[in-house]
Amino acid sequence: MATFTSSTPFANYTTMIITNLTSTIGPIPVIPATYKPIESGDIALTLIASTLSIFGAILIFVAYCVTDSFRPENETRRLLIYLTVSDLLVAFGNFGGTIRYEAVFGDKEFSLNCTMDTQCDLFCVVQSFVCATASMWSFFWNTVIAIHICVALVYCRHGSWPWKMKIFTHSVCWLVPLSITIAAVSNDVLGEDFSQGTGAWCWISSCIDKNARTLWMVVTGKGWEITMYFVTCIMFFFVKGYMWKQRRRHNIRHFSEVSERLRAEDENYLYLWLIGYCLRIWGTCRFFLYALRRHTGNPLSHFNSTDDVFLHLQSFGDSAQAFCTCILFCFIDRTTRHHLYKKLCCKKSDEEELRPIIIEKTNINYSV
Repeated sequence: MATFTSSTPFANYTTMIITNLTSTIGPIPVIPATYKPIESGDIALTLIASTLSIFGAILIFVAYCVTDSFRPENETRRLLIYLTVSDLLVAFGNFGGTIRYEAVFGDKEFSLNCTMDTQCDLFCVVQSFVCATASMWSFFWNTVIAIHICVALVYCRHGSWPWKMKIFTHSVCWLVPLSITIAAVSNDVLGEDFSQGTGAWCWISSCIDKNARTLWMVVTGKGWEITMYFVTCIMFFFVKGYMWKQRRRHNIRHFSEVSERLRAEDENYLYLWLIGYCLRIWGTCRFFLYALRRHTGNPLSHFNSTDDVFLHLQSFGDSAQAFCTCILFCFIDRTTRHHLYKKLCCKKSDEEELRPIIIEKTNINYSV
């Protein structure tokens, strides 16, 4: 234990205190001395994207309930609902985290330190838990959808998944992410990260050891996200190549002509993955930038300007997944769009419009 005397300069006191802390609790995380607040434009982008996703998710649920194309036996549509639930929770979490950020920080600049009350903010921890869990749910269900389409199109074109496989899939996709975030909470690593890898919302605390922080960022999100990128990319090219062969050999152009488990419009799922890449890749780029600077100590030229651009894109993209899903499966999907228009606008179907005419003609024939 260091001893202090009245003749010891104040600077030496500081040096000895830091040395003792480092030897006791590990290296103190290196973070900028002054925190640059998030711009109001990024706040607005997050709130707009989150709001659009919330309404988009609600419309997907309505479409599932009221349209004839969303039949209960359509497995792909049920998987879409699970994915939408995940993306809806992400939108709610990012929306709440952004509102909290505005209430706590606003647009003020302040010095960063790891004894701030904000790192122990209960709302921040809860929001981190919800967003981390829901994001991993989304990555898992995106991966399951990719595997399902590949198997239904190529290997098992009839019937449905056995119940044991369904139980296994649900157990993995729901419980594994939940277990990971529970472990993160028990290790007290969730909290304020001062937008070093996120937008205005919370995730992994900036006030833990840099190695532990990077590890938990990988375990609670980025590792699963990158795995999803690889799996869905492989499935995309595999399915595209398979359909190209079917078109050349048998002049088959749609999923429904190959497998009774799929509709022709289910090809939109391939574009859902591409949109997902475009929406979420910016947060992954920021993760690698900050990890590189954190572990090498290299300030990186043009870091701030590059990070600002990526932050603009991430602020919208990380919260907009459910909104883009709604566009693909409620508006671009012609069958769903047609049924939604008839149901929500109280339009009668062709069969319902012709039924009175058929009955009238039948009565005339009977009277004659």
